[in-house]
Amino acid sequence: MRTLLSIQYLRALAAFSVATFHAFQWARLDFDIGAAGVDIFFVISGFIMWRTTEGTAMRPLEFLRRRAVRIAPLYWVATLGLTAAALLFPLRFPDVQPTWSHVLQSLAFIQHRNPAGLPFPVLAPGWTLNYEAVFYVIFAGCLLAPMASRLLVLSCALLLLGIGGFFYPPAYEMLANPLILEFLAGVLLARVMRTDFAPGRPAGWLMLGLAGAWYLTMYLLKAEWDLWRPLFWGMPALLIVAGLTAVEADGGLPRVPSLLALGDASYSLYLTHPLVIGAVAVLMGTWRPWLFIPLSLALACGVGWLCWRGFERPVTRALKGPLIDAASGAHTAP
Repeated sequence: MRTLLSIQYLRALAAFSVATFHAFQWARLDFDIGAAGVDIFFVISGFIMWRTTEGTAMRPLEFLRRRAVRIAPLYWVATLGLTAAALLFPLRFPDVQPTWSHVLQSLAFIQHRNPAGLPFPVLAPGWTLNYEAVFYVIFAGCLLAPMASRLLVLSCALLLLGIGGFFYPPAYEMLANPLILEFLAGVLLARVMRTDFAPGRPAGWLMLGLAGAWYLTMYLLKAEWDLWRPLFWGMPALLIVAGLTAVEADGGLPRVPSLLALGDASYSLYLTHPLVIGAVAVLMGTWRPWLFIPLSLALACGVGWLCWRGFERPVTRALKGPLIDAASGAHTAP
């Protein structure tokens, strides 16, 4: 399966957006809309999972094995590294309380509350991987259904789980979060693109423009959406993925090596950027945001790429062997 330039570019954008959000947080400046990169990741994940399995006889356990090989090694190393650092230098990591239960549940991608009562694993960005894991398990179960009814079964399962958060709001922090509907949006987009429907380049750019205007409006309103996040941040995420893939399908995307490289390294960037940005903040302070923000982001991208090149890519290839995805665009973890 060929690499989709649009998906690689969007993975780069999403990871960099989340990193920018955290850099602004350290500088005590507002860029909350940057966290919407997570929503783009979720739509991409649903899109790629359906695209790579549609029409195949993929077995559930094989699907889960591939997903585990893709996301677990780097996440485990980062989690255990942060755990060791917090135990050795507790004053440097006051927000990390690595109890046995907390660490083991984090490594197992189990949604839980940390010792402070918050729904975050040891490595905070891992909360999104917990939802990815839930989606993967549901998706794997739906692979048992006949191909003709697989989409219906998957849609019903995700709808039931996502809507459950509206009826029992406390559950949305742990499992029944409407965010799960963003995966479904990506799945449905992939299904539509397998038909003869071709919106074309002008429609693609229009969708991208609408998404940009939507995000700008959300940023200016500065509201907390909570349960309604799939609507207010998920819908523009869907428009962005649909728009850029439509532009690419109509031959409108150039090949940009730097964006492709950052797309390859997006998972490493996503997992390592909090540590890099935090280290820069401790070493140089954040009182000069005009210097701190670009410097920390540049270093985060550099470390992320080195981590991908030196650890993530070779380890993934070694573990997958001949079953490695045909293209780097086939992996979707944030």
